[in-house]
Amino acid sequence: MKKKRKESEAFILEYIGKLLPGDTSNVQIYKDLFAEMDDETFDDFMGKLGRKEIRLAVIAPNFAKAKVTVANNLNLADELGHNFFERLWIDPGNDIPPYLSPVRYLVGDMILRRQAQLQVKKMSVPEDNRSVDDLTGQPSGKSEASRISYPETQVLAALKLDKNIVEMTAIRGGDTKGFNALNDSFARTGGASQKAIEHLRGGVKSTQTLNSMLISMHLQPAGLVS
Repeated sequence: MKKKRKESEAFILEYIGKLLPGDTSNVQIYKDLFAEMDDETFDDFMGKLGRKEIRLAVIAPNFAKAKVTVANNLNLADELGHNFFERLWIDPGNDIPPYLSPVRYLVGDMILRRQAQLQVKKMSVPEDNRSVDDLTGQPSGKSEASRISYPETQVLAALKLDKNIVEMTAIRGGDTKGFNALNDSFARTGGASQKAIEHLRGGVKSTQTLNSMLISMHLQPAGLVS
């Protein structure tokens, strides 16, 4: 048992190190973990790995010199005799028989997280756009429908959809004058342009409210923007 355990530990430590070349912190984490395990605990740990109840993890900090790369992962897969690419059975439907794809595709497990709660049976539709919160200038009550989360904002930023962010978080997120100008443009012309209504905007109400709160606490609200 001790010989098998040493071989298993050495194998795990070797490939944990190879997944992130140049970084030794992950290897040290597992060395410390194994040092705390007796043989029975280690056997249970390996059993859970085998049954896929747990998985080995690698910590790869952002902006660090050591990076996880696709090329390195593919080389390690070849070294371990694993092939990430498979031909897939495709069922087109409409009485067309299924066929095996001539091209091999990358197949792997991925983490999927929804950016917002999906509402299927509880669809929220505002009755009007006239009710706003006094402190934030944002839609409230019967006018409130949905929200944009911080992760969703990050996705928009990654896609370089800056205008969409401005519309969601500013014009529709508390800039009452800008929101009214946008709606007025829709009513008169059937369309709207952020550039065309820029001079009519008045700033986000929540920022102005926070500014007033900080001043009332004798704090200088440096760096606040509308």
